[in-house]
Amino acid sequence: MHMKDRLTVTVDAELAAHARQVAHSRGTSVSGLLESLLREALAPRPRRSVPFADRWSGQFAVTPNTTGDARLTALKAKHSLE
Repeated sequence: MHMKDRLTVTVDAELAAHARQVAHSRGTSVSGLLESLLREALAPRPRRSVPFADRWSGQFAVTPNTTGDARLTALKAKHSLE
């Protein structure tokens, strides 16, 4: 059996009432409900690999082609950035 520590939590009265209702509907106490929610929130989560394009999407601004650079013009046309 694990030892338990007391933890004082102060919440809004409406939230406390709702927590009691949810705990009752799940057949547990408010303490049990909070403990399970804390365990879930604090559990290690596997790192998801974010694709490079998603990570950098929207991070750069397209500069105007003031020099007449043909390569920049072609890239803008290719990627519908004009």
